[in-house]
Amino acid sequence: DTDSTASLTNSVLNYVYENGRRYHAYREGTYVLPNDESEQDRLDLVHHIMLMLLSGKLLVAPIIENPHRILDLGTGTGIWAIDCADEYPSAEVIGNDLSPIQPHWVPPNCRFEVDDFEQEWPYESGTFDIVHARTLSGSVADWKKMHGQAFDVLKSGGIWEVQEPAVWAWSDDGTLKDDSYYMQMQYLTEEASVKMGRRFNTGADQKKWMEEAGFIDVLPFGPWPKDKKLKEIGFMQKMQLQDALEPYCLALFTRVLGWSNERVMVFLGKVREEIREGKQHAYTKAYFVYGRKP
Repeated sequence: DTDSTASLTNSVLNYVYENGRRYHAYREGTYVLPNDESEQDRLDLVHHIMLMLLSGKLLVAPIIENPHRILDLGTGTGIWAIDCADEYPSAEVIGNDLSPIQPHWVPPNCRFEVDDFEQEWPYESGTFDIVHARTLSGSVADWKKMHGQAFDVLKSGGIWEVQEPAVWAWSDDGTLKDDSYYMQMQYLTEEASVKMGRRFNTGADQKKWMEEAGFIDVLPFGPWPKDKKLKEIGFMQKMQLQDALEPYCLALFTRVLGWSNERVMVFLGKVREEIREGKQHAYTKAYFVYGRKP
């Protein structure tokens, strides 16, 4: 269907440049994070952090033996889909995204499509064994609709898994103070994402939405790595967080809150300085939720 899945035409590849960052052209403005090389590097670092949290596993759900079809929504750089295709050579792995930034050299059982998962999906009902979504914060206007679409395309017994880190941080010792630049940044990003109609913090709601869509055996999963591993993950997350400030805030603050580029950059410089100082003993949460279609 040429309306729902775009071919790699000039309109798809004619990227939008704004405030020194590059953004997707297909369905322009739908997604607020950039797609340029530095953002791709950050996404690959997020993949590595998530694998460390899950001790190298791509999914927390019990895996179906010899799956035939796997769908990765909002695949980004395609790194999860590529790893999945290597791990499950019996499966056809499809990754879709608004941006065609995935590599050309991929396993023979892996392919990518330029598509908007917020539109009607171009897949037949009951044809996938696994549907996977990860770090889609800020890119989904109607999560309930997405859960319903995942339910529809899965086979009976198929698995739907959502891996959604919170776009928020907490501290138990009061070092992350309300008047800090970091907390101001969190309040502003949440406010802007709600105004935009694509709220960032949805991880805690995923279990309820999954059950409402009809999935059974819905389980939240919390990985608790040992202290040494947690320390290593924390070090990488600190690096990733500094790289994430601009992607998460720049378009959001300028488009939704009406800030100038200069104001955003000065503000983010102060947030970054607080992160580097390390005086805030902050942590975040990651939500891993999966369910099975009856």
